[in-house]
Amino acid sequence: MNIKVSRKINAPKDELWAYLADFNNIHRFHPLLKGSSYIEGASSCELGTTRQCDFKDGTYIKERVTELTEGSHYTVDIYEASMPIKNAQATLGVKEISANETEAFMDMSMVPKYAFLTPVMYLMFRFFAAPSILRGLEKLWTAEKKLSLA
Repeated sequence: MNIKVSRKINAPKDELWAYLADFNNIHRFHPLLKGSSYIEGASSCELGTTRQCDFKDGTYIKERVTELTEGSHYTVDIYEASMPIKNAQATLGVKEISANETEAFMDMSMVPKYAFLTPVMYLMFRFFAAPSILRGLEKLWTAEKKLSLA
């Protein structure tokens, strides 16, 4: 199954990219995560870097950066998960619309371990998880922008 979600955010592309590129701190804007941490490779967003994302429900995934275009997007391969996922890849990125408008996006390709879960997982990721991540990115930028103006 393939899922594509995007969101227009009134923020400069480079500032949003800085949050995405802070690879080990995705929990700062991913509302379903309890935490995230570096496993191996570079300690920044580089090819081969791995992280573990721990969800609030007690599940986890381990991801490895398999593609990176600096300032634009990166793709991770989910190589281990406590969820019923056979395999999955996700791309997070940003595209400039104008100086202060950016399209943030998440593209995900996933195969559940059990075929009967496909419709449920599609609905969960398409209408809840992916949009929540992009809203979280916008909320983080807005909150930090307000702090810098104070």
